[in-house]
Amino acid sequence: MRPLIRLLLLSTAALSLSACFDDAPRIEQAGLCTYNTDPQAERCKPGQMAWFRPNQGTLISEEMALSVAAAYCDFNHQVMHNRAGVLCVFTDQRLDATK
Repeated sequence: MRPLIRLLLLSTAALSLSACFDDAPRIEQAGLCTYNTDPQAERCKPGQMAWFRPNQGTLISEEMALSVAAAYCDFNHQVMHNRAGVLCVFTDQRLDATK
């Protein structure tokens, strides 16, 4: 087998196997931190699933959804939002920006 083809096959195999060794931290799926104010959000733990849920079924604007995500969501993970709230992995890295 030609050296170039052999090298290509080996690098492809190595790249495929690298996906098996993902070092990403596991997200705790059992709990959910629910909040609707900044002081309540401060009780959530980094890496925990968190849901911003407004009071009594109040709908939120697109601007509020973005503000909540910007303050509390870890953008290394998926962020879901609609008019009912924001669901994401919590981060405390930007808590000072909310004060």
